[in-house]
Amino acid sequence: MAIGDRGDTRVYKHEQPTPGSKKIEQGPETLYRYTFSHPQMGTIFRLVFYTDQDSVDAAAVAARVFGRVDTLNAIFSDYLPESELNRLSDRAGNPEPVPVSAELEDILRHARRYSKATDGAFDATVGALTRLWRRAFHFQEMPDSARIAAARSTVDWRNIRFRGPGCAQLARRGTRLDLGGIAAGYAADECLRLLRTAGIHRALVDAGGDIALGDAPPGAAGWRIEKPTLDPNVPETLFLSNCGITTSGATYKYLEINGVRHSHIIDPKTGLGLTHRVLVTVQAPNATQADAWATAISVGGMAGWEKWKKRGRGLKVWLVETGI
Repeated sequence: MAIGDRGDTRVYKHEQPTPGSKKIEQGPETLYRYTFSHPQMGTIFRLVFYTDQDSVDAAAVAARVFGRVDTLNAIFSDYLPESELNRLSDRAGNPEPVPVSAELEDILRHARRYSKATDGAFDATVGALTRLWRRAFHFQEMPDSARIAAARSTVDWRNIRFRGPGCAQLARRGTRLDLGGIAAGYAADECLRLLRTAGIHRALVDAGGDIALGDAPPGAAGWRIEKPTLDPNVPETLFLSNCGITTSGATYKYLEINGVRHSHIIDPKTGLGLTHRVLVTVQAPNATQADAWATAISVGGMAGWEKWKKRGRGLKVWLVETGI
């Protein structure tokens, strides 16, 4: 799934503060609660945090955080022709390694690690397939089987290689990268890191449903998160802090051809959109991990998760799977 196509990822409903700031008395400490939002990566990034800083300083912190999100989008996007990600994809198969930024190298190393842990159910090299299915959804027609086979032949996470610090290579010609299953979570974690660097620890970052949580709000057990269920009228309420949480699934967005529903989530092994209905929520130590594992478990379903459980230490998973 590409950045800019958040698909079925459900935005969590968390407590909605009044825009601007709200004064909170916390013992001898006076905190203000601020909310800021910024469109990027095909979704809305939202910051909710508590601090003793005034509104001018809080707004300056938010501007720095959102500037960082813009920078990451310019690196990770597969929509922007001149993004660093696309420049690397354009040189796939070239024997010469390509210099890459620390951010791109870092997220690609994460991607390889999660691909290995999930036997390729998460795979950042699905970009050629993503392009085919993006077109299929636009024109409401099934991709040509020969084109699927050709695109599928370029997909293999082991094609991502590193040639020393700051250099990467895509070993197979035609391979294209798509970080849509990990980039928003990664960006949410980066936002939370920057807030903590600014001395703000009671914070929530929501990147279109990929959520990074810092310390709990004053006087609360945690951030109030309403986890989606298959019945949208009956969410489950969680109180969480210092973790990441993401929901993904092949439940609502699909292409129906000859009575078969193909989800927007692509199985890297078959090259096809999922034909099973799944709703998965993953709570993890951080949002990067939650995002990648939610993508993988959507593909692998219950059977996959049972196989990978020992590799997914530190995860809490809620999974519902039925026929689509």
